[in-house]
Amino acid sequence: MNDQGSVIGDIRAFNRFYTDVIGLLDQHLLDSPYSLAEARIIYEVHHHSGIQASQIMELMQIDKSYLSRLLKKLEKDGVIRRKKSEKDARAVILSLTNKGEHEFEQLNKSSDEQISNMIKPFTAAQKTNLVLDMHAIRNAIKPAKPVTLDDIHIRTQLLPGDLGYVAWLHGKVYSEECSYLLNFEGYVLESLGDWAHKYNPSRDRVWVCEHNNRIIGFLAAVDRSDSLQLRYFIFLPEYRGIGLGKKLMDEFIAWMKIRGLKKSYLWTTNEQHTATSLYKRYGYRLTEEKPSGAFDKELTEQRYDLEL
Repeated sequence: MNDQGSVIGDIRAFNRFYTDVIGLLDQHLLDSPYSLAEARIIYEVHHHSGIQASQIMELMQIDKSYLSRLLKKLEKDGVIRRKKSEKDARAVILSLTNKGEHEFEQLNKSSDEQISNMIKPFTAAQKTNLVLDMHAIRNAIKPAKPVTLDDIHIRTQLLPGDLGYVAWLHGKVYSEECSYLLNFEGYVLESLGDWAHKYNPSRDRVWVCEHNNRIIGFLAAVDRSDSLQLRYFIFLPEYRGIGLGKKLMDEFIAWMKIRGLKKSYLWTTNEQHTATSLYKRYGYRLTEEKPSGAFDKELTEQRYDLEL
């Protein structure tokens, strides 16, 4: 089976698994008198005051005639009511009756209980990872509004687990974009491990970039007595182009000034054209080059130095 077919098969298998877990194929949802579509209509009418049938069609991506049949049934059952809009006589506004509000509360309670029972055996970490994975699936299939710099949270406290994730980021991004293999990841792991034992928050600095409670980027200022080494500057490709790189460089230079340091340096390779262009804009100058095969391919390692 080709890659596309394998992905399709995996997605369909997950869909079957999840619909079975929460009972979406049952005739009635959560032991209620309502189908999934009817329950969704009740949910939307409850949460959107003054909603119209056309808006429900758009939210649910549902056929007009099918929606009309469902609305008639719910109206006959005394769950919803229709009335003409006071602002537009052509528009019909939907709302829940007292019975409809009661049914919504019952459905909502049953849904909460079902999920609560499902995640009851999970540890706090497992619950967090489950939510993050669900966010990732949603964003991959139907991205939310474009991410801006304001959406990114940057913290400067280094927490347990951060450095392991930074190593993973390097392994993932550089293998996909530059074909750096295990020797490169091993180098990153070794250097991070060594730095972890020496890390001093009063002299070193980290900028951990997070979006939706997930680390998406990182930069470190590593103390070298009379200078700072700029290291581990990385973020996921989908967060490029929003000004995050410039933001981190501004923060790095500001930390140099707080420390009263005039010198900084970094090591990179001749393949990192976008990064080196950014470094040069901040005054870094190429000072050393040496051939290297340390990252599973022949390339040139480069040192850049900055003096404020």
